[in-house]
Amino acid sequence: MKKMFIVHSYQATSSSHWYQWLADEMEAYGYETEVVALPDTNQPDYKAWSATLQHLIQEQLDSETIIVAHSLGVITTLDFLTNLPQIHHIKGLFLVAGFGQTLTDLPELNTFIDQCHIQYPRLSAARIMSIAASDDPVVDIAYTDELSQSLKVPTTIIEHNGHFLARDGYDRFDRLKSYIVGLIKQNNSEIGK
Repeated sequence: MKKMFIVHSYQATSSSHWYQWLADEMEAYGYETEVVALPDTNQPDYKAWSATLQHLIQEQLDSETIIVAHSLGVITTLDFLTNLPQIHHIKGLFLVAGFGQTLTDLPELNTFIDQCHIQYPRLSAARIMSIAASDDPVVDIAYTDELSQSLKVPTTIIEHNGHFLARDGYDRFDRLKSYIVGLIKQNNSEIGK
């Protein structure tokens, strides 16, 4: 079965927000989805989060793998993927409210973020999508735009005043699902051409 991984955000768990909803939805498209349970989400430790991704994801990366990451999960995922011993080409990378540098409003994450070293040329995915809210009080759209520029992709802006959290009304994320399904169907329709 094809694999999808969802890498959650700071102060979240694998059952927070829209994560489990998306995992359940993807079964219909032939994807076994794991919402990665990262340790100590209120005081994240770079080495522990990196080790968790290595343990759960590294051996399962292939051309059908899709990774969805949210907020702090984005920089963690990009750091993980670009520092693997060999480059792995995956199907899709969907980055929600991502950033690639320290955040002015969250200095408590600086030590974690400063340990991340993203080597952008080592990213290899059939589709990379960077998604931002039009008015995100946690990760300002300027941070996501800078990340998008480094990734050489446009920022997909969703009209939303929030950080794509359950308390913002995001216990499901239909737009994100439609982007992922679009990629799956696009590639499936090309089979046999």
